Amino acid sequence: MSFEYTNTSGIDCSVQPDLGSLKDKSVIVTGGSSGLGEAYVDAFVKAGAFVTNADLKPNKDQEAKSNYQFCPCDVTSWDQQLAAFKAAVSKSPHNTVDIVVANAGISGSDPIFQLEDTDEPTEPNLKIIQVDFIGVVYTAKLAMHYFNKQDPSRDRCLILKSSLAGFLDLPGATSYQSSKFAVRGLMCNLRRAGRCRVNLVAPWYVNTPIMSETVVKRIDDLLKKHGADWATIEDCARTVLRIAADSSVQGRSLAVVPHSVSEHGYMDINYDDYEGRDDIKWLQHLCLYFNHRSSVPADKQ
Repeated sequence: MSFEYTNTSGIDCSVQPDLGSLKDKSVIVTGGSSGLGEAYVDAFVKAGAFVTNADLKPNKDQEAKSNYQFCPCDVTSWDQQLAAFKAAVSKSPHNTVDIVVANAGISGSDPIFQLEDTDEPTEPNLKIIQVDFIGVVYTAKLAMHYFNKQDPSRDRCLILKSSLAGFLDLPGATSYQSSKFAVRGLMCNLRRAGRCRVNLVAPWYVNTPIMSETVVKRIDDLLKKHGADWATIEDCARTVLRIAADSSVQGRSLAVVPHSVSEHGYMDINYDDYEGRDDIKWLQHLCLYFNHRSSVPADKQ
């Protein structure tokens, strides 16, 4: 199966994928015990896939499923993520890893660049970056490794969870926005590697446990004030299933948005191929064919 990336100028979001193709596929979801991750796990389990949930704590409602396993995992730990991948291979129906959803993430207070009335600045807390980006890099690295060990005829799919904060300015959330933008860069890089399908999901505001009740109320009030709405957990799950089940979806960034923005609940952002910008597209052409990092031996760089 070829995984070469070709710009399609966006996918048709009205297409209903064949979820039967997911039966007995081996799926890993990081952070699958709550919020969006829980919805992804439940959707894949319902579709008949064998799901490995790599998260800090188990979800007791998921434990009774025969096609599900929980692996305790802090995504900032390489060893714990490695153990989760090994468990997925050993217990899945075909001893494979077919679909990986790098979902685990955190948010919260982000004062990294707040001014301090001190003689010396304090070392910043980079936990959000460690979880939301470094953890995703670990997941992607492991996915590439285990995908490469499989029958080359099998589809292999990596789904990176970013956010519309990776595309839109979000003042005050420096670590969070930077991490989500970095995940976007990771997708653009890996989609050119030709090793698997790599796609990105970028939700708008979704009411999940990643936000405190105070934050949820604040956002809800502001959305209503401006005639806007939340994106839904259900649409996030449908978007992930579309990517996983449709082998034609490759190298795309899909935004999960309110139905007032898109009737389908998600849309192809179609931003990173610079449509209508021949100047930037020419520079992209040069980067693809003259990249010194891939053409010059490591010891000569």
